[in-house]
Amino acid sequence: MNIWVVQVGEPVSFVDGGSRPFRSEMLANRLVERGNYVLRWTSTFDHLRKTFRFLESREVTLGSNLRYRFLHGPTSYAKDISPSHARHSREVAAQFDLYAPEEVFPDLILCSLHPVVLARSVSEYAHRHGIPLLLDVRDTWPDSLIKNLKFPWRQLAGWVLRKDRRRIQKIFHRADAITAISTECMRWSLGQADRKSNRWDRIFSFATEEPPRDIFLDEEQKKQYLLRMAAPDVQHIVTCIGRVGSSFDFDLVVRLARRFLGEGRRDVHFVLAGEEPIRRKLQKKFPSLPNLTVTGWLDQQELYRLLAVTTVGLLPYKDIHCTTIRNKPLDFLSMGIPVLSSLHGELFFLMRQNNFGICFPPKDLCALHALLCRLLQSPRLRESMRENSLRVFREHFSADQVYGDFVAHLEAFHGQHARAKAAT
Repeated sequence: MNIWVVQVGEPVSFVDGGSRPFRSEMLANRLVERGNYVLRWTSTFDHLRKTFRFLESREVTLGSNLRYRFLHGPTSYAKDISPSHARHSREVAAQFDLYAPEEVFPDLILCSLHPVVLARSVSEYAHRHGIPLLLDVRDTWPDSLIKNLKFPWRQLAGWVLRKDRRRIQKIFHRADAITAISTECMRWSLGQADRKSNRWDRIFSFATEEPPRDIFLDEEQKKQYLLRMAAPDVQHIVTCIGRVGSSFDFDLVVRLARRFLGEGRRDVHFVLAGEEPIRRKLQKKFPSLPNLTVTGWLDQQELYRLLAVTTVGLLPYKDIHCTTIRNKPLDFLSMGIPVLSSLHGELFFLMRQNNFGICFPPKDLCALHALLCRLLQSPRLRESMRENSLRVFREHFSADQVYGDFVAHLEAFHGQHARAKAAT
């Protein structure tokens, strides 16, 4: 099978030094392992770090069955929701329109729904040439944005984004099938497509690779790492991992650390890991706290080291509803780390059903403080949650299982279309 995988927002591990493979890359690698040919379409712009990988469109070949096309949009952007980002997306879509005719027709296209302008170009190409198209849906944007706005901004955003809504519906009408990362995403997608589910619509959650279990060679190496994190003699590390533009309440983490410090708790150290702008913002807004370390961006190995010493993971979201389970919770699940989360939506229900963490009301410092103290004082409760975390990860979010099933689904979909085409 010759398949195109189109997704421009993810890191690319062999270019973005220290980054791990994400959904499209892990899927592409497994497709290649099964003997398929993959052309992966992505961008020259690193969406997470907001820097250019290359300054022109470029092609990279990895082995005989995997090729990358990096599409160049010369406009950079600092914020995910901005006119510059919209212009960049239009430039990337134009590059797809330029380079796609040079390629041999694929047997199948798997395309992420966002950015919408690129998905529209891909869907038009697929429709024009009779190529089966699957849409991979990871977010319910723009509805996810509009839902969390207050009046009158909700009405204004709905009016501004009305054209994108119409484009999205047209893209769904052209798609042959939908893959989505959650039940809510699938329900929303079928509503946009204005149809019932068919046998090829399927949910494949985000997933991550099984992490190594022996992160440190010995206790001395672990001790040196804690010393470097300014936490040499503490019993518990409480970790929050966030990024610029996320919906995390970083101020709440700082206030929590300050409260523990005021109580004289020297056994707990907080680590807020994120990109460099987060560090600069917090250091400017808050004075230095001896029980709080704010790191810059961590590569995969550094992230593993941090998680290996973490007692509790924090997911301090603002008051929002999220229809998906994204990579931050999976980092904690994969390492068996109990979680404290304020997120509404799919993660909330998964936590309630499987007891691998505790939910707290958004912005509620007193509730968060009480629940964290409860967790830190109960080794038995933490061990129970650790076991539940690992079980949930291996049953639902292991990359080998999820993307192995995804590949089998794509191959079966292609086989059905190939037989139907031969019959005509």
